[in-house]
Amino acid sequence: MPVIRMMPVTLFALASLGILSGTGARADALPPVVGELPKSVSAQIGEIQSKAAYAHTSWGIRVVDLDTGAVLADQAGERSMVPGSIMKVYTSATALDLYGADYRFQTPVYRTGPVSDGVLDGDLILVASGDFSFGLRTQPDGTLGYNNMPEIDHNYADTGFAGGALVKGSDPLAALDGMARKVRGSGISKVAGDVLIDARLFETYRDPTDGIIAPIWLNENVIDIMTTAASAGQPAKIDWRPKTASIKVTGDVMTVAENPKPITIEQQGSGEIRVSGEIAAGSPLALNIWHVPDPAAFARTAFIEALERAGVKVDANPFGRNPAEKLPGNAAYSAENKVAEHVSPPLSEFVKVILKVSYNRGAHLMLCLAAVKAESRDCAAGIGKELELLDRLGVSRQSTYVFDGAGSNDHGKTAPADQTTLLTRIVKEPWGASIRDGMAILGVDGTQAANGLGSPAAGHIQIKDGARVIPAPGDNQVLIVAKTQVGYIGAKSGRELAFAIFLNNAPFGSVDDFIAADHDIAEIAAAIQQAY
Repeated sequence: MPVIRMMPVTLFALASLGILSGTGARADALPPVVGELPKSVSAQIGEIQSKAAYAHTSWGIRVVDLDTGAVLADQAGERSMVPGSIMKVYTSATALDLYGADYRFQTPVYRTGPVSDGVLDGDLILVASGDFSFGLRTQPDGTLGYNNMPEIDHNYADTGFAGGALVKGSDPLAALDGMARKVRGSGISKVAGDVLIDARLFETYRDPTDGIIAPIWLNENVIDIMTTAASAGQPAKIDWRPKTASIKVTGDVMTVAENPKPITIEQQGSGEIRVSGEIAAGSPLALNIWHVPDPAAFARTAFIEALERAGVKVDANPFGRNPAEKLPGNAAYSAENKVAEHVSPPLSEFVKVILKVSYNRGAHLMLCLAAVKAESRDCAAGIGKELELLDRLGVSRQSTYVFDGAGSNDHGKTAPADQTTLLTRIVKEPWGASIRDGMAILGVDGTQAANGLGSPAAGHIQIKDGARVIPAPGDNQVLIVAKTQVGYIGAKSGRELAFAIFLNNAPFGSVDDFIAADHDIAEIAAAIQQAY
């Protein structure tokens, strides 16, 4: 496992968020905006696009009336461009179309032998279902929790951005503890055989940018490492979750008065993580993460420990690999052998997390689940199912190219017209509202909570945003390959609109430039909301 270093936010942060790109392209000449635009919208677009920072950029804009399908504004709307994370809209739509918005992940536990006097003469098997929350994000009202900017979702806590935060009220072991209690309630007090994780739903996928996507998830397969500052000159307090016997965290982070050295996380050996560096006195809790390299083994150990807490003795060694070769055929998974089950909130809640916080691995998972519907264990097969949906909805294969589930691959392309076509047509789908409801709301929540504050458009625009950034080889040059926003506008007049605004190839001098580009795009959307 390589060392994870808290590098400057301008590069490493964007890489870890899945928006650090590998390719760029020359900007085109800026075409005119066509359509019967209100003067205020034309003025806002002209003012923003004439900024010096955008002198060599490419723009694409499409605004469509949801009721009539009429194109209200267009600027190179059919141009195929680098999209970034807005590709999650396509992937999420595919999963919703295949499974339905009300689908719930069912994660059962089976026994493979008889029970006599409380002793199971056989194995206990937890069958993974692809539930990425697996109890972690479940709130008292049955929804899934997520973070709002400026808080950063825990999956991106190693990016260098300030504000990494745990999901409020979350318990990474809640599902396992609940299932263990059900096992004990079924009459089992001892497992004489082994405890296994059946992760055969699909082949574990290792994305080169975003990490491991597996059928089994526990704390979304990361260790949250929390560092709390003490007085200057004193060791900081280090804590982590979830705690299992298979993971040991040690460290020597010191508290300093100012100018702290970056915190680093390094795997020392099997299951041992070392945290080092510095934290400034008086600073808030610092959250970092470590990606679990073997999710099945990690979950197996944690489940055995949960069983022990519930009063079920397990003879098997809790450490080491998950012995998948012991798994039986599906015939062993009969109703009479089921001893516990965890049922998730509906799929619409998972889509909400993916879109609100732009959860890369969650989006990749949707593609893996699409592959399952194609009767394949290869996650890449899910792309075929996605293309089937896009074809049905009229998205052009001449301008849209899908390479992954999250928009992290810069070979992927789509056009503003393709996005608005899908957004317009899914309104009539039984699951279409889950896409709209899942998007971040300008000035309210998710990735857009801190954007558009004070604007009269705040609360009236639902957005999925995307971004890709690439560093040039020399002299600290960085390029915003893509900054995009798509979604829905509840216009001031009451009209309902779909929109897509793409920006490609803008210079990046600092994080402020990146944030400014996001704000500029949101200002165009806000002008549209007020004018129509």
